[in-house]
Amino acid sequence: MDAEIIAIGSELLLGVTIDTNSAYLARQLAAAGVNVYRKTVVGDNAARIEQAVREALDRADLVICTGGLGPTLDDVTREAVAAAFDRPLEFHQELLDQIAARFAAMNRPMSESNRRQAYVPAGARVIPNPRGTAPAFLVEDARGTVIVLPGVPSEMRYLFETAVIPYLREERGITTVILVRTLHAVGLGESVIGERIADLMQQANPTVGISAKRARYELRIGARAESQAEAEAMIAQTEAIIRERLGQYLLGAEELPVVVARLLRERNLTLALYEGIIQAPVLHALLAAPEIEQRLRGVEIHPLDRPADEQAASDLAAAGASTVADHWQSDLALGVQPASIPNEQGFTAVAFALVTPNGERRLTRPFDLRSAEGREFIGTAALDLLRRYLAGEPE
Repeated sequence: MDAEIIAIGSELLLGVTIDTNSAYLARQLAAAGVNVYRKTVVGDNAARIEQAVREALDRADLVICTGGLGPTLDDVTREAVAAAFDRPLEFHQELLDQIAARFAAMNRPMSESNRRQAYVPAGARVIPNPRGTAPAFLVEDARGTVIVLPGVPSEMRYLFETAVIPYLREERGITTVILVRTLHAVGLGESVIGERIADLMQQANPTVGISAKRARYELRIGARAESQAEAEAMIAQTEAIIRERLGQYLLGAEELPVVVARLLRERNLTLALYEGIIQAPVLHALLAAPEIEQRLRGVEIHPLDRPADEQAASDLAAAGASTVADHWQSDLALGVQPASIPNEQGFTAVAFALVTPNGERRLTRPFDLRSAEGREFIGTAALDLLRRYLAGEPE
């Protein structure tokens, strides 16, 4: 079965509200064995919603819409879906009675506008909503099925799990399983990773994809099978190939900060940090790891107060790391210091120094410090320098 998701609401288009519903539905549909091929966001406009539904039904067997089921005049999803099926709206007294009972239970008066919520397209199957006042509904014809759910996330999730999933299993015969495993890599560029696993990215099942953020890379393996055990076996085989090809650059299922925190804990080592950047990107990256405060002895943030070229920045990073190691009596210390002036291309040399009982490890790389993303790259580079030492990898 192929599906599309339509998120409805002008607040989504304006960026006022983040569309978390579509992400949830995509995950759940994949886990149920349903392929999701497209997600669409439409404002509160009946004509455009109708068009989006008609176009989706031309491509997909199943269309799930969220939002636009409220009582106000801009909640027009009911009318739009009815128009997409060339059907009128029908009033259901039992729905109005359920809505009135909910208001009575909350000791609140029901407005006349709530009567709008008791209308659904003619012939639609009503999905009662015990979590809110917006009933959901399901409409079918020869083209496919449209399921319309409330936009309130808690109500949408409840109805999807208690009504939609049973419908897909029991009435549409969905028995396949789609599993997704996410692996994390660092230290190689996205293009290099892509070249090493290009053949895997071209196969149909399991599928392999890459996404990048903060110079860290997520590799998603998705397998479709008749059972969970079969899907897990397919994923395991592909993961083994990826591990062989990426080697030390593949972290596994854990993200970089979590790996660093675990290695510090397993080796019973403590860390101190010296940052020459006021935004403290390394500290922010570290704080993403659980219980890191048990390993982090102290932090000194000291922005550069005098000119420093690349060599001077490297020496300042090492000196700062040594100072904080002595001050907080930590086993390890990380120092980070940018040079004072960027190069002609706008990139600034940033020096890293890791002080260990066995000596120093130094690294210098250029970063674009004009953006927050460039500073996030610094956090990744620093944590990876620490990770490689903790994992016993050579410099």
